[in-house]
Amino acid sequence: MEKITTADSFFKIADIMITPVIIINNSALENQNLYCNGAFVAGIGYKNDELHDLQDWFQKAYPDPDYQNEIMNCRDKRRNIAAKYGRSFFHLETKVCCADGSYYWYDIYETQIDHLTVFTFLNIDELERQNNKLSKTVQQKNLLLSMVKHDVRDPLSHIKILLDNLSTQHTDIEREQFERIIYDLGRHVDYATHLLNTVLHRTEIERGTFTFRPVLIDLEPFLTTYYQNLKPRLAQKNIRLYFKPDFPKLIFYDRFILETAFVNIINYIIGAGKHDGDIVISGVEGNYFSSLIITDERLPTLGNRKLQTYSNTNPFPAGYDGLINAEKMLAEHSGKLLTHKKRYGAIAWEIRINKYNVL
Repeated sequence: MEKITTADSFFKIADIMITPVIIINNSALENQNLYCNGAFVAGIGYKNDELHDLQDWFQKAYPDPDYQNEIMNCRDKRRNIAAKYGRSFFHLETKVCCADGSYYWYDIYETQIDHLTVFTFLNIDELERQNNKLSKTVQQKNLLLSMVKHDVRDPLSHIKILLDNLSTQHTDIEREQFERIIYDLGRHVDYATHLLNTVLHRTEIERGTFTFRPVLIDLEPFLTTYYQNLKPRLAQKNIRLYFKPDFPKLIFYDRFILETAFVNIINYIIGAGKHDGDIVISGVEGNYFSSLIITDERLPTLGNRKLQTYSNTNPFPAGYDGLINAEKMLAEHSGKLLTHKKRYGAIAWEIRINKYNVL
């Protein structure tokens, strides 16, 4: 069987590889003893007629003479170490000047196969970019799933309460009360299903990445819907929800993020432990931002500060998980979650949207 290094198919194989490759034919008698595969030409930019030998490559890849000498000396040392231990390959990380004048870090592997010297190039900068993108995708998917876990718990707990009431009162329950319970069950199931479908739609179609989709949101039906979903819990703690009539009725933003932030703020306020009082919904329409403001008249002062990111050295108190999720999503998409101290001791939660960044 013919050796692969002497067969024409070797160069055909190199040409279909997705990794940039240079092949030096050390036994070639002609001037052209260097070959670049298609991935090398596409990624680094130099063509075969621009590189006749290894010296041409060093001059183009490392135009600074001092850096070029440093790379050549380092290459000789690495090659000698590899030979000492009987290895036919070694690698070296260098900053390469591409044909368009841009610079990228490459991890270059040099391998000796019979009379051929093969250089393969791994773009470190591109690998880092892809790794960051993958990490962000994983973080976003975990964030979306944590929202499902946190936000769906509320309607499911209501369903459990309604079912418990139904099971204990089934003999004495009136038809009107029974129909009301069935209505509430359906509403909470619809709400939980909506949350699940919203997240699953984004994670399945977009493979875990989050695509920001701003739309014009009419706040009146938006807030009314969530008021109906939260009404039983508000009533349990004798909390009244008021909408200021003069606040802006439209906001241009991603509905999913706005829903997440609003619901988690209300959930946190309801779960704070205090009974009685008012939650006031208002807003501000500025030149550069739009804001939806939820003022809790009952909470003790938390200070006038931006929420901090969770860390092991600065943990959040229990009940902050949903707010952390909301703050992260807002911060990544031209928004902020702020708290403000009122003179009389109340706390206002502000969902602030940078209008120009969104547009």
